[in-house]
Amino acid sequence: MISLADLPTRQFIHITVACVCLVLAQSNVFAGENGVPAESRDGQALFAKVGDKEITVGQYQQYYNRTIRERFYHSKPPEAELVEVRKQVGEELIIRELALLEAARLGLEPDSKKIQDRLEQYDKRYAESPRWQQQRAALLGALKVKLEQDDLVKQVERRGRNVAPPSEEELMAYYRQYPEKFTEPMQQKLSLILLVVDPSSTSDVWQAALEAGRKIVGELRGGADFAEYAREYSADVSAEKGGDMGYVHREMLSSPVQQALDKLEPGEISDAIRTLQGVAVLRLEDRKPEHLREFADIKDRAGKLWMRERSEAAWTEFKTKLRADTPVT
Repeated sequence: MISLADLPTRQFIHITVACVCLVLAQSNVFAGENGVPAESRDGQALFAKVGDKEITVGQYQQYYNRTIRERFYHSKPPEAELVEVRKQVGEELIIRELALLEAARLGLEPDSKKIQDRLEQYDKRYAESPRWQQQRAALLGALKVKLEQDDLVKQVERRGRNVAPPSEEELMAYYRQYPEKFTEPMQQKLSLILLVVDPSSTSDVWQAALEAGRKIVGELRGGADFAEYAREYSADVSAEKGGDMGYVHREMLSSPVQQALDKLEPGEISDAIRTLQGVAVLRLEDRKPEHLREFADIKDRAGKLWMRERSEAAWTEFKTKLRADTPVT
């Protein structure tokens, strides 16, 4: 069995055959007729058949393990997310095999130069590894196969995603149909005084900070200079600028802060507000309402959004056609 266990990086492409995970082995998704697990020609439990191509449970588990490592690292994901990942892994494996069949039908060839360059990079990177030297030929051979398949799958996906650029009329229609995509959200120009409190502090500490904040609010409303107070009391990075935070989108603010600001007119001071970082005192300097940007200003962005959405729709339709043309069990 080929093993890369001793190689020094998690980014290396995993090409070992993994054992079947207990939870998957016990699941009836791998069962054939009458609940008996379906087996491949060499006796391994089957996950799926795509045309004549067999995907074993071992191959599924290998891909699943890699996906879990890449997405969640060492943390334990919630079960609901694992269920979704299992579905995604199965779908991706099936689409991969369908794409390889399509590549063969179209007579596509992998980019041999690019693949050779990648192989040489791996060979150079692990030149000092004893395990690499012992199994070099087998590892390079298996890696070459995978890189060639990856390249073919990408070629097929590029074909499936290929769409013609939109015309001016199509872009304008898109702009009018989805104005929310091109609407600048409301912005608020703010000044801030932040009295930092450790979240784990006792209620007495928090209460003292709130009292200090209320005292500052009273003095500011009485005519004290906000910028001077920010420089003296605030622990926020804006303190050196007199608390000036510039314009901030409302979506960037917490609900308690935004609710307090909604009650203010430009020039007014908020009450002392408890936040995750401590106690905040804000002054609303200016408010810009949301507005739809002019088409000429967002034309390039609209084109990119249009292409991305149409490309995704084309790829989804292409995958559906691949499934319809090839039996998948």
